Amino acid sequence: MDRTELRKEIRQRIREIDREAESRMIVSILTSLDEYRNAAAILAYSPLSDEPDITPILSDGRVLLPYIAGRGMRFSSSRILHRSPMGFMEPERTEAIYGKALMLVPLLGYNERLYRLGRGGGFYDRYIRENRERITAIGLAFSASFDGRFIEEPHDAALDAIITPAGRIPAS
Repeated sequence: MDRTELRKEIRQRIREIDREAESRMIVSILTSLDEYRNAAAILAYSPLSDEPDITPILSDGRVLLPYIAGRGMRFSSSRILHRSPMGFMEPERTEAIYGKALMLVPLLGYNERLYRLGRGGGFYDRYIRENRERITAIGLAFSASFDGRFIEEPHDAALDAIITPAGRIPAS
């Protein structure tokens, strides 16, 4: 199955679950982790309707939000948001400087090797590969997001862990 069809199928499964309840469970698990509590910076995202809603943590002063700059992604501490051409809310384009960070990665799907199926732009994969030494990348996934048919490609980047409503899935 090609990625476009797989995205459609996973989106349909996500529409059929209680996203609000699952998001609350994901945030509860996330905020209990040492990686979260001890992070100096948290690279987060402004959630879309088919992504876990992490709005409760966005007020944390350590949170930096992404914006797209060319084919890359940068992070800002600004809380002044506007709708990007890609449809998500992004901050003012003032790049924040940070050292080690916890990166919360949205995804539509993932496989057993903790590779994520995103929206197809490759921004998160590139950022993870380019910054692997200074970030811990944790994907946030609904219960309907796992799909063993998803096969990663050479440009994809594996995650360090995934949090689902059932708990934390570590990399093997």
